Amino acid sequence: MSGYVGKTLAGGEEIIHRANFNWTYSFFPMLWFSLGMATLAFFFFIQFAADVPFDKLRIGWWCAIIAAICGGLILINHMIVLITTEIVVTTYRFVYKTGLVARHTQEVSLNKIEEITLEQSIWGRIFGYGKLVLRGTGVGVITLPDLDNPINLRRLIENAKSALREDQRERRRINEDDDDR
Repeated sequence: MSGYVGKTLAGGEEIIHRANFNWTYSFFPMLWFSLGMATLAFFFFIQFAADVPFDKLRIGWWCAIIAAICGGLILINHMIVLITTEIVVTTYRFVYKTGLVARHTQEVSLNKIEEITLEQSIWGRIFGYGKLVLRGTGVGVITLPDLDNPINLRRLIENAKSALREDQRERRRINEDDDDR
């Protein structure tokens, strides 16, 4: 499946890494969905297993249905965010893309990234997630959500920056050799 980044790769540019959300990022949407469905199941059980008439449970049924719909909408919205978000490191740039219909991208050339800050709580250390904040020249700040193994992503970005600098040095040497002739 080729997403936004795959369609916008420049010549010679390759995807190095695609970052993933940590499971904890989906915890609360799943919790709200589960609570809504549990409420619905509870009223289903009360009415049919305990033989309580519908007239006595009418308000409860409406509350359970509303809770289930709200939980479902929260989960669907969250799934759309998960599916449509791309966090990618390529050989030349870092790309953070969100949106289904309206697209919002934040891209920065690797050599323009000045600072990468890791925000990781105690729970983040335990469960292996954290937020990265990238500061770059001309881009401002890119704040990423809870990602799996943010230290590895930070290392990959730094390695890609280093490889890009080495490639630029090699190109300069080749150009200087051509000028000597």
